[in-house]
Amino acid sequence: MILALMLADTTNPYATWGLIAATVAAMFWAVSVVLYRRVGRVMPPVMLNMTKGLIAVVLLSGVLLVDWLAFGNEPWSMSLGKLGLMALSGVIGIGLGDTLFFAGLNRMGSRRMLLLFTINPVITVLIAWALMDESLSGLQLIGIALAVGGVAWVIAERNTAKSDGHVDLLGVVYGIGAASCQATGYLLSRHILLPGGMTPAASAWLRLLAGSLILVAFLPLDRFLKNAGGQSHHHPANPSKQQTRVMFFVALLLGTVMGIWLMQISAKHADKAGIAATLLSTSPLFVLPIVALLGEHVSKRAVFGAMLTITGVAMLFVFSA
Repeated sequence: MILALMLADTTNPYATWGLIAATVAAMFWAVSVVLYRRVGRVMPPVMLNMTKGLIAVVLLSGVLLVDWLAFGNEPWSMSLGKLGLMALSGVIGIGLGDTLFFAGLNRMGSRRMLLLFTINPVITVLIAWALMDESLSGLQLIGIALAVGGVAWVIAERNTAKSDGHVDLLGVVYGIGAASCQATGYLLSRHILLPGGMTPAASAWLRLLAGSLILVAFLPLDRFLKNAGGQSHHHPANPSKQQTRVMFFVALLLGTVMGIWLMQISAKHADKAGIAATLLSTSPLFVLPIVALLGEHVSKRAVFGAMLTITGVAMLFVFSA
């Protein structure tokens, strides 16, 4: 992360702010993921995702109105086709991606889910290579191996809270699916943002609106996503209604409103999408001390796996072809 910031173009303050936005977004996501896991004990994944998205849309509507009336920044001025693609990025990245993320969070816990999610930049590179004909250098392939190896090292760690110690394969499927959807959504939104015509706040608003509305059709899946195959055996007692409301609001404000807004700022202003994606993937480095403070055991293996993964992800983009 420090190396990525050192490599930033200091002659372009907007690029530097884009990288700072990505780093702060990762920190906010770490806090919100820990809180959303607690909320997820009493609220199913689809309902949780839809509710937080629609409330965030209302809050961002106020931001857009103030920005438009006070500063003259028109939220968007682009073709219906581009608006539709931005909405599609929200359906894929937020509607489907976040729902799979919450489902995996219920099963695997915040630490393992975030560590698994650090393959998001790897998937971003692979999608860009497959669909945009971007070649991969030898050092990038080494980075992929390190990143995936670090994740595998962590998720294969024996969970002492389970008698059999088996890896939760369905949780891993949820995690990989979430990472793939969010990587696709990020690439698509960046493609629309770069030419201009839409502010980061407006793109966050549109992505959240589209991603939340599509979830109405998936509400019947809630029981399956919440209960299929069981949930993590190691989790705190269900929070009270008052605790749930407080945790939900804090997670909503930090992770959904500010986190997605900052992610869109990084997508628009960062010179190198890869370095921004690397910084966005550093949430595990922030979540480890958080869960440790909450009393969850963090092994040396988890710390080593996180560092190995982040090293691999950083190599992907620092040593670009």
